[in-house]
Amino acid sequence: MIALLKLTLVFAGIVLLLNRKWNLGLVLLLAAVAAGLMFAHPLLEIGRDVLLTAVDLLTLRLVLSVVLIMMLGELLRQTAGLKGMVEALQALVPNGRIVIAVLPALIGLLPMIGGAVFSAPMVDEVGDRLEADRERKTFINYWFRHIWEPVFPLYPSVLLAAALLGLTTTQVAKATWPLAAAAAAGGLLFGLPGLSRRGAQDPPPAPRAQSLHTLATSIWPIALVIVLSLTIPIDGQFALGLSLLVTIALVMAVKRIPLRDLGTILRQRIPWNTVVVIVGALIFRRVLENSGAVLAVSGALADVHVPVAAVAFGVPFIAGLLTGLLAAAYSIGFPVVLPLVTANGGAITLGWTIWLMAGGFMGLMCSPVHLCLALTRTYFKAEWGPVYRRIAPSALLVVATAAAVLVFG
Repeated sequence: MIALLKLTLVFAGIVLLLNRKWNLGLVLLLAAVAAGLMFAHPLLEIGRDVLLTAVDLLTLRLVLSVVLIMMLGELLRQTAGLKGMVEALQALVPNGRIVIAVLPALIGLLPMIGGAVFSAPMVDEVGDRLEADRERKTFINYWFRHIWEPVFPLYPSVLLAAALLGLTTTQVAKATWPLAAAAAAGGLLFGLPGLSRRGAQDPPPAPRAQSLHTLATSIWPIALVIVLSLTIPIDGQFALGLSLLVTIALVMAVKRIPLRDLGTILRQRIPWNTVVVIVGALIFRRVLENSGAVLAVSGALADVHVPVAAVAFGVPFIAGLLTGLLAAAYSIGFPVVLPLVTANGGAITLGWTIWLMAGGFMGLMCSPVHLCLALTRTYFKAEWGPVYRRIAPSALLVVATAAAVLVFG
């Protein structure tokens, strides 16, 4: 219980500082130091964790990928690619509220950390027409970007979950598709009502064939990134970065964009505080892992006398909430709770599968250190409170769906 109290204090400190408008990257760095000291992690070791994280290949790759994503987004905005995509979708889909949901969901098919920054400019474009405020844009972009997370087999977290649970990815998808359906329903129910309908009708619809052509010519860079990242025969960790570099080069060649424009984008249009957020989040995760904080909390939850269902949901939920990573939620939480929900080491049922995965998924989606949430909020300059007032009921709908499957499935 002491471990729970310690990390509760750390998390409360994070929330307090964020409410005072502190930079999230700096808050995470301070939280890492505080958590490390609370769990008897020597200050010298904390410094070593900070240094190793800053130069770690994962950190550098993530920073490069996110910067490249933002560069491509700016190029699409500069060349009117985003505008063309938006107008074509609105002509093909008369309801602009559907368009604003489809855009981040489409980008969500590309598994990448921090990928919400890819769709943010497009959601911003449509959101302005639909008279959406910053907080609503943040929720829509963030939430719909992740509706595939518990079910899409190309996500590394799904592969990891299947391995930990002793299932195939097909079995996992069969168990967890209600989570994706409930997440989509939550976004529709709590993100779209109240939006203006005028944006769907201005400008006047173009002929369908012309709209399809415009959509194809504007969406090809995004489609190319997805296809290349899934097919390039190199290590998957580097495929995305290479795909983005190739796509950016092709966009510049096709649109005849001078190289100096990239310098302007890097100097003036890239929110570099997002890099601080990335590094801070990874430092926080490393210190939590190396200090034993997350494992201590998981063990404490498993030892307390509470219903098995609460522990089975709570352990991956806490791991996801604290790390902002679904892979961490699964890898830390599942080994702790799996023995509690299987009889004599037998196979896990589909009901328990969806319940465990719902815990990690909702921990991730509610985590303020989740990179996609942090980066989206930073992009739109949104307030935390109104964003969470939309996340909370959507998350409850997902949890209720998982509970219904566990009890009645």
